[in-house]
Parts: sequence; structure tokens; C-alpha cells
Amino acid sequence: MIRITRFLAFSLVMAAGSAGAKGDDTATGQLQTFCSGDYLSLCNGMDPKGLEVVACFRRNMGKLSPGCRIAIDEYKASKGTGSRS
Repeated sequence: MIRITRFLAFSLVMAAGSAGAKGDDTATGQLQTFCSGDYLSLCNGMDPKGLEVVACFRRNMGKLSPGCRIAIDEYKASKGTGSRS
């Protein structure tokens, strides 16, 4: 529970440090909503603030829930990074 809380807190910090656009807030909220379970099942034990979690999600893209994949795409689009992994 502590790790998921840190993951969610990290997402909130990242959103606050970004451009602050409403789309960023929405996209970050979608990540929290749809990817928390994927984090716990695929990347649990990793520092949620670390780059290894990003690598874990990339490695496991095919195993991520459909909702999480969509949330990642929307988050990338809100950051202007396209849909590349």
C-alpha cells in the first residue's frame, strides 16, 4: 500500500511540475485510475519514482490492461510526446 501511495504521489508531483494544463491533470488522473493495478501486479517492489518503473511498463506493454494502455497514450499526448513507447 505504501508503494502504490508513493506511485500516486509521484504522479501528482509530476503533474504539478508540468505545464499545469487541465489536460495534464486529467491524463495524470487517468494514469492513477487505470494503471495502479498494473503497477502492483507487474512492477511491484520497484521504486515508483525510479526510471525502472518506466522501463517495466515499457517491457510489459503487451501485458498492461487496455485501460492503462489508453491512459498512457493520453498522458503522452498531453505531454506532446506522441504515442511511441
